[in-house]
Amino acid sequence: MSEKRNKMLTMWVTEDEHRRLLERCDGRQLAAWMRQTCL
Repeated sequence: MSEKRNKMLTMWVTEDEHRRLLERCDGRQLAAWMRQTCL
């Protein structure tokens, strides 16, 4: 069983930054993509 996530990160981005992140995640859920990419 995986460890339960109990911390939340919030970050402010511009409309352009948000669009670029969505383009990079290839249709996947953005949070899941960022977790896999950044950790």
